[in-house]
Amino acid sequence: MKVPVMMADESIATINHPEDDWKIWTVINPATWMVPFFGILFVQMWLIHSYALSLPGYGFKDSVRVAQPAAVVAPAPEFK
Repeated sequence: MKVPVMMADESIATINHPEDDWKIWTVINPATWMVPFFGILFVQMWLIHSYALSLPGYGFKDSVRVAQPAAVVAPAPEFK
């Protein structure tokens, strides 16, 4: 599949995907960048989950609560 190129000069070689997808690994070396990438993802995951579990009604501490009975109140007096 040919990807359209947003340039006016048609003499520039166009990229032919997915046959040329392997070329990204000539720029990004997984042996160098995979561990820092997963480290950043882990920190991001930890921050998002810490925030989400701290919201009222979503944390682990909220899942063990026993449903409390509804409060019993006297009916409001009727005015005539």
